[in-house]
Amino acid sequence: FLYCFSFQTDRSYAIFHDEEWGVPVHDDKRLFEHLVLCGALAELTWPSILKRRHIFREVFANFDPVAVSKLNEKKILAPGSTACSLLSELKLRAVVENARQVSKITDEFGSFDKYIWSFVNQQPILGRFRYPHQLPVKTSKSEVISKDLVQRGFRGVGPTVVYSFMQVAGITNDHLIICFRFQVCLAAAEGKQKDLNV
Repeated sequence: FLYCFSFQTDRSYAIFHDEEWGVPVHDDKRLFEHLVLCGALAELTWPSILKRRHIFREVFANFDPVAVSKLNEKKILAPGSTACSLLSELKLRAVVENARQVSKITDEFGSFDKYIWSFVNQQPILGRFRYPHQLPVKTSKSEVISKDLVQRGFRGVGPTVVYSFMQVAGITNDHLIICFRFQVCLAAAEGKQKDLNV
C-alpha cells in the first residue's frame, strides 16, 4: 500500500489515517467530536490528541452536544480537573459554547449533519493532490463555513480549524491520490450518495 506519509509517523496517527481520516461522517456526535479535536490542534498535536482521546470522551460526555452544553463550567474549569489537563480555559469554554450552538443548529436544520454537509451539496470535495506540500491549510470553502459558524456564535473555528475538520470528517477527501485510502474514502462517499438517491 502507498500512504500519505512515511511510516516514521506515530502509530496511533497511522491507525487514525487508515480507519477514520477522510471517511465521510454523518453522525452528529462524531462530527462534533471531530470539530472539538480539530480545535485542540491549536494546543496539541494529532498523536497527543489521539493518545488522550478516551479522556476527551470521558470529559465531554462522548461528545453528545446536548450533554456538553449542560456541563457545569465551574466544575470542568476547577484547578486540577481532568478537563484542565487537556486544554486551556479558553478552549474548554469554547467546547461548551460550541455544543450549545450545535444544539441550536440541530433545532433549525434537523441535524448538524444536514447543516454542515449543505455547504458542499452533500458531496465531498475531491482534493486530488499528489504531494503533501500541495495540501492547503485553508480554502475559500473553509472560510465560508468558518464565517457562518462564527456568526452563529461558535468560538475557535477559524478557517484553518474548519479545514482540518473538513479533512477529518470527509467533507473534503484530501488523501493523496497515490494513497490507498483515497479510493476507499471515495467509494464510501459514493455509497452514501446512492443511499440518498434511493
